[in-house]
Amino acid sequence: MGTIRFGMFFSVFVAMVGLMIIAPVMPPLVRELGLGEMHSGLIISLGSVAMAVMSPFWGRWSDKFGRRPVILAGFAGMFVCYALFTAVMYAGLHGLWSGSLLITALVATRALIGAFIPAVPSSAQAYMADVTDAQGRSAGMALIGAANGLGLVLGPAIAGGFILIGLIWPLYIGALLPVVAFAVVLLVVPKRKAVVHARPPRIDPLQRGLRLYLLSGLTVMLCIVSLQVVGGFYFQDQLGLTTKETARFVSFGLMISGFSMIGTQGLLMKRSKLAPRRQLLWGALLLIGSLAIMLLFAQLYVYYAAYLLFGMGAGLMMPGFMTGASLAVSSDQQGGIAGLVGTVQGIAAVVAPLLSTGLYRVDKHLPYGLVAVLLLVLAASLLLAQRSKANAMERSLGH
Repeated sequence: MGTIRFGMFFSVFVAMVGLMIIAPVMPPLVRELGLGEMHSGLIISLGSVAMAVMSPFWGRWSDKFGRRPVILAGFAGMFVCYALFTAVMYAGLHGLWSGSLLITALVATRALIGAFIPAVPSSAQAYMADVTDAQGRSAGMALIGAANGLGLVLGPAIAGGFILIGLIWPLYIGALLPVVAFAVVLLVVPKRKAVVHARPPRIDPLQRGLRLYLLSGLTVMLCIVSLQVVGGFYFQDQLGLTTKETARFVSFGLMISGFSMIGTQGLLMKRSKLAPRRQLLWGALLLIGSLAIMLLFAQLYVYYAAYLLFGMGAGLMMPGFMTGASLAVSSDQQGGIAGLVGTVQGIAAVVAPLLSTGLYRVDKHLPYGLVAVLLLVLAASLLLAQRSKANAMERSLGH
């Protein structure tokens, strides 16, 4: 069981690093190619769209063909597509390709990377559901969440380290890591029979008992991505910082948030006594508190405290909604629900940057205010759901 957990953790970690290692190098690389900010946004956004579209397919294929083969296929595809993306970027930097041909090739190869990445977290989440019971599901999903969070935190850090060698070097690492992960999965993750051999049953996202968890996942991802997108602008405008100061302070704040999230999920792995809905409720309240601090105060160390609370709230909500969604469906739907979770995360990654930056142009407080309102609605919905469940239990005991 220990080797399986390590294999799943490492797989998700590498997939998330592969996703995030591109983000810090795209702006300078795009400038080196003589392209504009719009091209950088297009390249990154279409990768997120591909992730959202392909996640449910990978989840269902893992039900049909097995978790391990799909994870291996994901890493093989990531390697090939990363190699193609790096080759196209190399050709552009050395003047071999230019213009519309270069832009089209970059967009297409980045979209292909995005299409293969969700094969890994979707299948790993479903694999974890296969090997845990209802009591251990929260700890298993916390492990997946911790790998996710660690990849999100260390991906940009790894990119920053290799940029010192050369701008394109993070892309070389992005192509190498899937090869390492492929070998690890091949060696340490045992084969398991496919869950179903016929067409896996489809899942209705709006079905009772599931929709609240998916709504929770969408809300927390909108919150996380919005903070990443407009956090730097908000820091700079609220505190009157220079560009260099903003980059340094925001990076430290995100690091605090990331390690707070990982630490919270580590505690959940050891002591997973909270039910998913209660976990979501506490997480939502912590996030509301962190956003309230950001909206009401304008002091650097107070913001760092808000980032700490933010990480704790996200650390509770991420495994909470994954656990609840997993427990809401049958064993032969675990791949499907894992894919649906990936779709929710992909939708947030596409919508949040556009929504948060658009609102920020109107008023700098609006992005945080909107997310806080969404979290308040979610917290109220969770409280109502808990009260309805308690009333139903009382009625059944009365009969």
